[in-house]
Amino acid sequence: MERPGGLASLVDEHAGLTREVVEARLALAELEAAGPRLPKNMATLERQRPSVDAPPPGAEGNPRWVEYVAYYERRLGELQQGTAVEGPLRWVPYERMRGWFARGLAFERLMVELLRADAKRPRAERRFLGAFHTPRVETYVGVRKPGSGLRFADVLIIEESELAGRPPRVETLSFKSRDLSVLEGDALKAQMIEDAREALRKYGGTLDIRRDSLQSLLREGSEAPVQRVRLVYEGGALKPMDVEDWKAAVNATKAEVPGVEVLFQ
Repeated sequence: MERPGGLASLVDEHAGLTREVVEARLALAELEAAGPRLPKNMATLERQRPSVDAPPPGAEGNPRWVEYVAYYERRLGELQQGTAVEGPLRWVPYERMRGWFARGLAFERLMVELLRADAKRPRAERRFLGAFHTPRVETYVGVRKPGSGLRFADVLIIEESELAGRPPRVETLSFKSRDLSVLEGDALKAQMIEDAREALRKYGGTLDIRRDSLQSLLREGSEAPVQRVRLVYEGGALKPMDVEDWKAAVNATKAEVPGVEVLFQ
């Protein structure tokens, strides 16, 4: 049984956050996480093997310590089988990664609420979804592209109205809780361009949409072209400090990756 605050606390079936989705997204976050890792040397990993009953100072009572031990054991098994490319994160960067992961999911829930409220407004009054007649907002939709495995789009919006036999309009949104306040100038531009390219690579172009409830809207198989990709950053304290700096970075990103629209919360 998982303790309160563990991975199970992030599962929200109503919002589309099934256990499968949470685990897949957490695995991706772990793979992309910065911070020191333990080497892939099995003798070293066995020697430093963590125990649920012996948390390090500061981790006592932290539900993520139990989760970390399970993660460490999984990674150990993957390395033994030759299926892992990286050693496990050390405890401190793992705990930091998990904190940002939970924060990101909370931001996504907030944005989904805003999008669903926007969809209910008259078309002329919408802030985000004015390009749709009858927008349908779907979360954590499984999508595939040639040469890639199954990914889960944060949000996929599809047109529900029949429009003279044309394929339905599809847009995707990718949300980022990234601390851009510590970046400026060229570093800020580089990070935003990298994020925009990632969003376009994963959720742009033609997607094979793997959700049974949407197949009746697609009409021509399960594939559909995406008309627009939006990259939405969490605002507030995470926004770049200098307004002119972030405006310049947004403009540079639009010029470099024209298929992606960049927004701040």
